[in-house]
Amino acid sequence: MSFPLITDYRKALANAKTRFTTLEITPELDQFQQPLFFAGNFAGVFRVRDLQGHPLALKCFTRAMPELERRYRAIARYIRTNRPACMVDLSYLPREVYVTSTVATSGDYPVVTMPWLEGRSLGAAIRTICSKGNRQALAALTRAWARLCLDLLERGVAHGDLKHDNVIIVPGSKLKLIDYDSMFLPEMKGLAANLLGGVNFQHPARKPRHFNATLDHFSMLVILLSLRALTFDPDLFEAHHNGENIILSRDDFLDPDSSKSMLRQLLRTRDRYTRECAMALIKSCKQEGIMIPGIRSILTAGLRVDTVERAAEPPRLFSFLPLR
Repeated sequence: MSFPLITDYRKALANAKTRFTTLEITPELDQFQQPLFFAGNFAGVFRVRDLQGHPLALKCFTRAMPELERRYRAIARYIRTNRPACMVDLSYLPREVYVTSTVATSGDYPVVTMPWLEGRSLGAAIRTICSKGNRQALAALTRAWARLCLDLLERGVAHGDLKHDNVIIVPGSKLKLIDYDSMFLPEMKGLAANLLGGVNFQHPARKPRHFNATLDHFSMLVILLSLRALTFDPDLFEAHHNGENIILSRDDFLDPDSSKSMLRQLLRTRDRYTRECAMALIKSCKQEGIMIPGIRSILTAGLRVDTVERAAEPPRLFSFLPLR
């Protein structure tokens, strides 16, 4: 099935009063008085307002996604039933917006709606915090991240595309996840992953067949290690951030033993927790499986981090890691 272009959706949104089956919305406009949107790989997200003036995110798909309806109905049902603190309610509307398309059949297409989150992305927050050298804030972010990840592991679900742009810090310093296209739920067992996530946060050997509750292990550790390293050296962000990562990149994962690898550099830091996390990530990079056996222990230790370097050798944080 072909989907319309984002420009086709933009034209439909410009006439929103006549194009939607159930929604009554008004698109917010950009400086050119056109519907405001943010483009992604599989969809575009428009910022709109409902009849009460509440801002919504309206997701319109531009590429086919296997089992799209099945996945999103399951995700909406899961969030509505279980209320995970890091996720946001959403609605999947299968035949909602009528689009006259230049590349696909003109007709009704599905959309996903959710409340528009007011806040900053994790990446934007890290940039500001590092520019101020606020190590206490970085330690607090590390603890908050560990807490979010442990909650996902406890629930047996996976986001599938954890990265700095898919985490929003909302008022109250709470972390929320957005973009659920890659999400795994137990009832999706047997399906293949439809996306492989941002390459600077994913295991280099990840394939579509990797689709289970271990899906987030690697990216959880990438972000945890990045936050912990920045706590002691905020300047690393300016030196190694490229817009698509925090401080680690796919090249580090492909050749973790290289003298140029950031992972190798982090093994030489004074902080033992940073070294242990780097060792675990290097070990994972060298394996074909994406599961990290000790991820719960690593994250649990992350709940207690502060701005003090833990340089002493004993006691060991993670019993599965070698001391050398």
